[in-house]
Formats: sequence, C-alpha cells, structure tokens
Amino acid sequence: MTARAEAGFLLCMASQVSYFPTLEAARTWLPLPPGEPTAAERLVMLVVHAALIRRTSWVEDVESAPATLSRGEPPPPDDLEVHHHVRIDANLGGGACAACTASPGKRRCRVCGGAGVLFGGGTRCSCDEGFIKCPTCGGTTQANRVRLRYYTDTPAFLNEAYMPTHITAVPSLFGLESRMEQDIQFQHALPEELRCHDLTGRVAGSAYRGGERKVRPEFHGHDFGDAIDKALAGLAGIGAGSTVVRHVIRAYAWPFLRLRWGMEDDVVVYVNRAGEMKFHGDHGSW
Repeated sequence: MTARAEAGFLLCMASQVSYFPTLEAARTWLPLPPGEPTAAERLVMLVVHAALIRRTSWVEDVESAPATLSRGEPPPPDDLEVHHHVRIDANLGGGACAACTASPGKRRCRVCGGAGVLFGGGTRCSCDEGFIKCPTCGGTTQANRVRLRYYTDTPAFLNEAYMPTHITAVPSLFGLESRMEQDIQFQHALPEELRCHDLTGRVAGSAYRGGERKVRPEFHGHDFGDAIDKALAGLAGIGAGSTVVRHVIRAYAWPFLRLRWGMEDDVVVYVNRAGEMKFHGDHGSW
C-alpha cells in the first residue's frame, strides 16, 4: 500500500468509512483530470446473499401404510440440512388384497420358502405349514389402498453480485465487475449500512389519494440499472423445479460513481471494503 493510499485508508477508517464515493473525495485521493466531468452516473453493484429450502415430492400408491404416518404437508425445517418425510396423501379406498391373491389371507413363508421345515427337514418352521398370515391385509383378504407422498427438503445457497448491464458493455470498463467483486469481497457479510430492505419500489400514497404507487428503486440517489431484474432471475433459477418452503435473503447495494471527460476518459470510482478509494477505466489522457 502506498503512503497516499495508507493515509486515505486511515482517514476513512477514522470517519467510520464512507462507502459512498464523491467527486470531491476522489479528487483528494486520485489523480483525476481537471475540470468538471461531462457526465456522471451514480450506480450500485447489487449483492445478494440467500439461503433457501427447496422441496420436491413424488407419490406412490400402496396397499397399506404404517399407522404412525401423518397426513398433510410437513412443516419447513428449522435448519439447513437435508430432510426426508413421508405422508399419507390420499385414501384410495378398500378392495381385495393384491398381495395374497394366490392364497387369500396367507403369504408363503420367506424363512422356509413354503416348505414348512428348516435345515433339510430336521426342524419344523414356526409358520403354518409353509404359510403366514398376509402382512398386507392382516389375513382379512381386504386391503385399504393409500397414496403416499415422499418429500425431500434440500438447502440451496446464492452469493452473487450483479452489475448493471450497460456498464459491462463499455469496452474501457471491461474487468470492472470482477475487480469490484474482489475488492468488496462480496461473498462475506457486508456492512449493514449498505443493506437494502425493500427493492420493490412501492411507496405509500398521499393522504389524499391513499393506496400505493411504484417508483424506480434507488439507493441513496444511486441507480440499480437492471441489477434487480438480474438478481430476481438468479433467485428464480436456484428455486426452479421445486417449491421454496423457507428462505432468508439479504440484499446489499455497493455504490460506485462513473465519470466521463469527453469521449476519451471514462472511469469508475468506488470505495473498497477497507475504505480505500479505487478507480477503474480508461484514463490514458491524464
């Protein structure tokens, strides 16, 4: 770390670190060109940390089920482990037991194979002449068919950073996304002051009109671009093909400032996790 960067780091840490870059602060710590920029955009990289419980299920029709099985869907788990459940999904009615049609009410003994004796005839088997009471119907020849539903709850995680697409299409800013991801260490817990509690854009209406209205979401004057839509697509992707029964989602906005001087100089200024001012882009003329 250079002496200038170290001084900037200590100053920022002393002021509890401001993660909102400004042109004035950038001029103090970075060799920006003189004069006012011809264009400036206040934007954010959106970071999403999510833990989801995905539930899948399948059914099987059987002629009997353990009396201890419950009905109804199991509650979501309280932890992030894999869980399996079995529930009675429907009663399909009674009828002739299909497991003992050859010998109604009885099943061939599996121990002696229906012989009635063991060890070559030296010992009688405990069955009844090679048969036992049918375990499916209890010897009644009638069985109650039920549909069982098997559930599997599996945790899934998402730790991702989303940059507005129009920034990633600027040749002079290629590599910005990966560099910011490294500098802000987005996989780890982020500062609470950068937490986004509502990205819907819904705001309460006036006392006169009532209801709600929608506005374009922003974070302290910084625009998300299409980062919210990209994050929603990412969340939908990890939940696809299943039912999400529980989720914990935290979203954070890491602000940055895009500055342009004419057509040649196009840079982005941001503050890294340590509070150091950083820039990225084409600054060949200065």
